[in-house]
Amino acid sequence: MTRKSLLGLWCLLLLVFITTSGLTSYAQSPNHNRQKINEANVVPHSPDGPRITQAIDERAYVPLPGNTRPEANAVTYRAPVAANLPVDHILLFLQRSPEQEQALDQYIQSLNDKNSPNFHKWLTPEEFGQYGVADEDIQQVTNWLQSQGFQINQVYPNRMLIDFSGNAGQIANAFRTQMVHLEVNGETHIANFSDPQIPAALAPVIKGFASLNDFKPNAMHVPVTDYTFAGCSSSTAHPTEPGTCYAMTPQDNQTIYNLNPLYGAGISGQGQTIALVEDTDTYGGAADWNSYRTAFGLASAFPSGTYTQVHPSCTGPGTNADDGEAAIDVEMATAIAPSAAIENVACPSGTVTFGGLIALQNLINAVGPYPGVVSVSYGICEAANGNGGNAAFYNTYQQAAAQGLSVFVSSGDD
Repeated sequence: MTRKSLLGLWCLLLLVFITTSGLTSYAQSPNHNRQKINEANVVPHSPDGPRITQAIDERAYVPLPGNTRPEANAVTYRAPVAANLPVDHILLFLQRSPEQEQALDQYIQSLNDKNSPNFHKWLTPEEFGQYGVADEDIQQVTNWLQSQGFQINQVYPNRMLIDFSGNAGQIANAFRTQMVHLEVNGETHIANFSDPQIPAALAPVIKGFASLNDFKPNAMHVPVTDYTFAGCSSSTAHPTEPGTCYAMTPQDNQTIYNLNPLYGAGISGQGQTIALVEDTDTYGGAADWNSYRTAFGLASAFPSGTYTQVHPSCTGPGTNADDGEAAIDVEMATAIAPSAAIENVACPSGTVTFGGLIALQNLINAVGPYPGVVSVSYGICEAANGNGGNAAFYNTYQQAAAQGLSVFVSSGDD
């Protein structure tokens, strides 16, 4: 059992129980002490006008600071990456004007204010895009990327994200940073060796890259092979159990979290969809999930629970080393909300981009309906992730909140 599974999933799934069938979960505002919002200022609006006012000058570049992994140094450096190495699904996040950012923040606050006419008036991706970058500016950015040899895979409806592909040589030429091989703790990686740079003319609308390295978020669970194992200290309260740890079953969790009264009242997650964001499918599809439910009596007690593997606008990733994490996530979800629809939402990772981030972006930028609850159970150190990487997750969760998805992320693992 992982710490993050208990910390992140328990909280989100308890919310599912409180939310009865037919009601929509919502993203809670992090600040409850704001002054009452002036509704006239927070209705959806058209994008600001173009903010790129100068022609691109190849002699005038500016850096995107804080976007080099701390591991990229002379000690770990091994060699340059081959110029023709394909680098697919690079995610370039754009940035709003301060006025747009303030207007969006106010609108999101109003979504959770019961006294607001905007209460629970969730946005569509296109409506969210009304707070995005002007089409004229996006066109200038994509034109420049194409002029550098990159292929534009898509511009997302949120008007805040461009997915493009190229190779290491094009990255070095366009962004003036070399892609290199590193060896870190016995593992090989690729990463940019210095902060990327962009034309100064484009700087008003570019936030940064989700990543230019393959240090992706990690599954943090520690597997055990037995239901009982050594390592727990004895105590006077449990004198008959010295030194023995006991793995928890769904029934233990039901007792610990006092879920049985909810089950008895007919609240067990029915009518809710819980999306577990992954970069892998589960091994054998639904086979392990069904075996888990059968072994612990969930299939017979709560037969309406379902499991689906979803690949939003991407090919299926198949299984990889993270499939154990995915199995834990979907099984813990059904253990707490046994009547809910459980979805394993996954896309394959790109060369430098975590598949879970691609999957969540594709999900929230597609046509609904959307899951009420989303869980992300992978860990990465924010200090090492860089300004662009942290902004990528912030912007993604911000959009999810505006569209009525409650996103829960594990914490304290890395």
